[in-house]
Amino acid sequence: MKVVNFEKIISIENLILAWKEFLHGKRNRKDVQEFQLHFMDNLLFLHKDLKNKAYIHGRYHAFNISDPKPRSINKASVRDRLLHHAIYRILYSYFDSKFIHDSYSCRKEKGTHKAMNRFRDFFRKVSKNNTKTCWVLKCDIRKFFASIDHEILKNILSKGIFDSDILWLLARVIDSFYTQPNTLNSAIAENLVKGLPLGNLTSQLLVNIYMNEFDQFMKRELKMKYYIRYADDFVILIDNKNYLENVGCCGQPRKTE
Repeated sequence: MKVVNFEKIISIENLILAWKEFLHGKRNRKDVQEFQLHFMDNLLFLHKDLKNKAYIHGRYHAFNISDPKPRSINKASVRDRLLHHAIYRILYSYFDSKFIHDSYSCRKEKGTHKAMNRFRDFFRKVSKNNTKTCWVLKCDIRKFFASIDHEILKNILSKGIFDSDILWLLARVIDSFYTQPNTLNSAIAENLVKGLPLGNLTSQLLVNIYMNEFDQFMKRELKMKYYIRYADDFVILIDNKNYLENVGCCGQPRKTE
């Protein structure tokens, strides 16, 4: 069984490798150049803060893009994004091996084209090469990133990670951003802190970890053989509409929460 540990994530070697990956396409950006000007000092300060458990995630810079629909992006500092890459480098393969085959977003050797090819393959199988009716249920999750519950996510992580230092670090990243309610203190008191930022590399992995619980439920409990998910979109293909209705998958005229 593969084991991940905190020391490997925060090691100088891993931070340097993470920096090299982070630099791709960003070398000419002002904030990156400023960080690189005193790179080793910045790296050693980050390593020291992590080792001493003194690390505090910085603020975000918010801006909007159209890709193709309007999205709000929250950009972390270079220092924090370097750490995101360091975390991702170590934890990606550990968690990716636990995901279902038919989860296609933000995963190596997956993506939209393979998801579409899988859909076509499933459609041919369910419809018996277009000789029978194939019912397709398509859903998406409203305000996906904004609705990720921090406490639920951290609880899921604690079931797969047994190093308390890694859990501490992930909590620092997760709790560095929230979307509701208006005041963080009251939110923590009521365990209502929600939201992950679009823009963090770690968010890509964390949402897949979060949604893997749903994927496993669909596959293991509901026995949905022909199920595909890409980020917040998922489809179920089946030859029996009544089965979907019986398990409560139909009859919702809006996006699922």
